[in-house]
Parts: sequence; structure tokens; C-alpha cells
Amino acid sequence: MAEGEEVTAISGATLEKAISELHEDPSTRLQSIDDLRKLVESDEEAEGLVDPSLRRKDPKFLLRFLRAKKFDVERARALYSNYYAFRAKHADILGTLEPRALDHMYRCGAMSLLEHRDKTGCAVMFFKPSFWPMDQYPLMDIVRALLVFLERLIEDEENQVHGLRFVYNYEGVSLYQVFTVARSDLARKGIMVELIQEAFPGRFKGLHFLNQPWYISIPLSIIMPFMKAKLRERFHLHGADYASLSQYIDLQDLPSDFGGEGPPSSSKSLCTLLGLEQN
Repeated sequence: MAEGEEVTAISGATLEKAISELHEDPSTRLQSIDDLRKLVESDEEAEGLVDPSLRRKDPKFLLRFLRAKKFDVERARALYSNYYAFRAKHADILGTLEPRALDHMYRCGAMSLLEHRDKTGCAVMFFKPSFWPMDQYPLMDIVRALLVFLERLIEDEENQVHGLRFVYNYEGVSLYQVFTVARSDLARKGIMVELIQEAFPGRFKGLHFLNQPWYISIPLSIIMPFMKAKLRERFHLHGADYASLSQYIDLQDLPSDFGGEGPPSSSKSLCTLLGLEQN
């Protein structure tokens, strides 16, 4: 790696947060990246990987793993290994991970992206499960669409440093939809929990639930055992108390269908991020 090679463009408040919270030291950043690269290459050799070139090891890619683990190289190494192990383990159900192949999921209204960051700098993703046309699209399409969404979000260094926030509005979700999810491999095998806490180089700062009906406790009770204490602490059950969400997102930015004063959520920002044409 060439001396002085530019691998990051962060500055100002974002750089300050990276230094204070993530222990990112600009003077040793390149050395940490190089140390991580050597470790993962050693792991690949030990695994007898047929084609190591299939795994990214460029500095910008490795940097997101270091940030996710606060520049603990050994923990970043484990996360990198889990990242690829997860994709190999679930290759049969993940299928095609291309935005255009999942265009239908981004346009059905089930997920959207806040145009502004929240009060802490997080990117905010909104989900309306009731908009999922389960009679048309399989449950795993939601997982695939979310994974593509996350991969594109984490390319942004601001998101690597400040983190990501999920907000779910369960208004209109049927008991049938909940039982469909609860009976699925997605819930029983804890696939989404595995992704979020073990196999993705992102900082998940909060998972917020609005208007959750009593029966949402069914899938939650199934997946909770898979969660570590840190992730459970970031679960916020708001019920119908929309105002409590304003602790994290300004009301004027929060979409009206999530209790805010902004315009209704739409797929516009999401489709722009993914390079999809607007209808």
C-alpha cells in the first residue's frame, strides 16, 4: 500500500466522531488496514480457498470492517470472515443480489430511506410490512432487497461512522402476515439477526417499532434468543407513541405516515441510491 494513499474522505465532525468513538487514528489507519489484509489472506490460505480474488480486500472495503469493530483488528478479521461465511451458508436462499432483480420490492412501498440524517447522524430506513404483497413476492425477496439496500448504504463513509437506524410501522399488519414470518426459516434460523449482529460491517444504532400489535410478540419471542444483549438494548417498542420517536428524528423530517410533519415516505430516495429509474 503506497504511503499517503487516500482511502477516506471523511473530515470535520465525522472525522472527530471516528477518532473519539471508533478509535480511528489517521496516522496509523493505513497500517491497520494492511494488518487486516494480511490476517484475512492468512485465513484464506489456511482455508484452502480456491479463488481468493472473489473476496474483496481493497483498502476502502477493509476499512468498513475496522470501523464496525472500532479498529480492533482481530474483531474486524472475525467480522470479515463471518461476512463471507454468511453469504456462502445462505447462498441457496439469497439468490440474485442485484437492485434491478429486486425492483418490485423497492417500489411496493414496504421500505424507504429518509432524505435527512437523524439527530445523531444516522441514516434512517423506514419499513411498512403491511405493504409487502406476500401473495406476489416471497419472504426472502424482502431479505434480498434489504441486503442490497444495506450494501449500498454502507458504501457511504458517513454511514460507516454514524451508523444506521431502522424504523418499522406495523400499522395494518395482519395476523396472517405475522404467522407467515414466524413459521419461516427467516425467523426460526434467526437469519436476519445473524446478518445484523454477526455478518455485516455496519453500526446498527437502533431498531424502532411503531404500532406493534400484541401478536408481533410471537416472531419477536422466536428471534430474541438469537440476540446479544447489545442488540436487545437497541430495540425500542414505541407502540402508538409517535412523539417518543422524535427523540431520535426531528418531527419536521419524520414522514407523516410515521407520525411526523414531513411528506409521506416514498421510494424516491431509495431508488436514487440504488440507481433505479423512477416510474
